[in-house]
Amino acid sequence: MVAASGLAPPRLAVSCPRAAGRGCGGHHRVGFLRSAPVALAGPAAAQLRCCASTVDDGVVSAAAAPKPRLPRSLNYFRLWNELIKLMGTCRVVGMGSKLIGCGSATPSLSVSNDDLSKIVETSDEWIAARTGIRNRRVLSGNETLRELSVQAAKKALEMAQVNADDVDLVLLCTSTPDDLFGGAAQVLAEVGCANAFGFDITAACSGFIIGLITATRFIKGGGIRNILVIGADALSQFVDWTDRGTCILFGDAAGAVLVQACSADEDGLLGFCVQSDGNGQKHLNCVSSHVESILSKTNGVPSFPPKKATFSNIEMNGKEVFRFAVRCVPQSIEKALEEAGLPASSIDWLLLHQANQRIIDAAASRLDIPSDKVISNLANYGNTSAASIPLALDEAVRAGKVKAGDVIAASGFGAGLTWGSAIVKWC
Repeated sequence: MVAASGLAPPRLAVSCPRAAGRGCGGHHRVGFLRSAPVALAGPAAAQLRCCASTVDDGVVSAAAAPKPRLPRSLNYFRLWNELIKLMGTCRVVGMGSKLIGCGSATPSLSVSNDDLSKIVETSDEWIAARTGIRNRRVLSGNETLRELSVQAAKKALEMAQVNADDVDLVLLCTSTPDDLFGGAAQVLAEVGCANAFGFDITAACSGFIIGLITATRFIKGGGIRNILVIGADALSQFVDWTDRGTCILFGDAAGAVLVQACSADEDGLLGFCVQSDGNGQKHLNCVSSHVESILSKTNGVPSFPPKKATFSNIEMNGKEVFRFAVRCVPQSIEKALEEAGLPASSIDWLLLHQANQRIIDAAASRLDIPSDKVISNLANYGNTSAASIPLALDEAVRAGKVKAGDVIAASGFGAGLTWGSAIVKWC
């Protein structure tokens, strides 16, 4: 399944094409546009305007007018066919979205490869050669993922020069919230977003890209101006620290961007592609498990109460995940570029999920993107899941590498299996 930023044809609020007494009962059926209404020219526009009394923020309503007067010559089927033809040749455009601020936060404790060599049989050379990782940050003491998320969000707002009260929506992209029921509401409260609604998005390493695309869809629908998209994960809590195949990979962090509504011609999301394949879940997962309850066999009911749920450690087939990533990520980026109408040569920066340097290098090679256009901070932080892309972006922006107007090809991939790419322009 590939989802592109072009939307499905809208459901127009027009009166039923059949006259009263021929199956409609004389009632007018009112529907809604999925996005901003398409601008028609000439007679079609005049006819469309006659079908409803108001057009406001993409909603067409006939309720305000008791009896909309329709021209006798109106041909509904001709009008609909003309609209469909127009929809087939141009994208439905609502509000655009632009990235205007970013921020990040990491735990204070740094764990080096040499530190890990004291726990498991490994070495700095062995880890670096296979992954490109030399250090990672891990939550310790009283640190929480919520605190990191709050810090990253505040930095993004500061860069964007937007007050917390002006944020309309907070999307927390995480697979490891401090609270199983979600953390977005707590984060937005601590940031001070008194007027915002928030919810969590769970898609592991693809989470931030999916959250970013979700934010632009909310804005395109109208009514929302500022959205905080936060990618944050603490996978260190689900690592088997005696398994050198996985404990060397993961770290904890949070990153955030502020996405703001703008006019359609300023739209910073140029194209995107998102995909998933549940058949690959066996290659990368952290499944729930159950602990036997001492009450599980009381009163002759063997299955009650339910067993206590917990989660196992992260399990990964590294070879299969590598093959999946080097095959699917370049294809995903190419589809997003095609949707954007841009060649690969137009990319100023390639920003991939920071999972493994060999994956990053292989994808860059297949897209023919030189190494000096690749953003990577994997060596310092390891795989921080949903945080990796906004964390690397924030460092690149603050270092002066990414500048206003630069085109970035970003791609996230991982558990699910899920993967997605977005072609974005930094403001």
